[in-house]
Amino acid sequence: MNAAQLTLLALRRFEQLATGLAFLLMVGVLGWDIVGRELLSGGKIWATPIAVYCNVAIAFIGIGLASAGGTHLRPKFFDKTVPSAWDDFFSRLTDIGFALFCCGAAWLCLKVVRESIELAETDPVLQWPVWPFQIILVVGFGIAVLRHTLYAIFPALRPAEGGENAPPIEEQMRDYVPPQPQAKR
Repeated sequence: MNAAQLTLLALRRFEQLATGLAFLLMVGVLGWDIVGRELLSGGKIWATPIAVYCNVAIAFIGIGLASAGGTHLRPKFFDKTVPSAWDDFFSRLTDIGFALFCCGAAWLCLKVVRESIELAETDPVLQWPVWPFQIILVVGFGIAVLRHTLYAIFPALRPAEGGENAPPIEEQMRDYVPPQPQAKR
């Protein structure tokens, strides 16, 4: 494996671990809150904000997982407007464009983090600084920049469109012949 493949593999494993842990934490604190309210007559006020931060982590780190699996949402209305011979060029252009977009978004998020640190902003319920949670957005966009830059440089590493959850293509549909019901006698 080359360095780009190893980098993409490491990113994917980090994303899987981070989203898995965030999901477990979210379910754990919400479950504890529900048990506390239903059985012990008192929920935990801190459960909801922690669950929200976990959900943000799942969403922004999960963007990379969708991208790594080829299952991310993308507009497809231009697919038929250019000759198929240009597909590789437009795939690279798309990856470069998305990397630039995510680079801009990461930069804006980093500005927000810096301002939150300067203003010493805290969560109103937890009284924790919010900037560590805002860093999650920077990390999510930063990973997308790295991943799509690598896809643009090494197009063979780009996953197939649709991944495992893609609907069948026309050729696959032609090969599929549904079983015919037997006539009753």
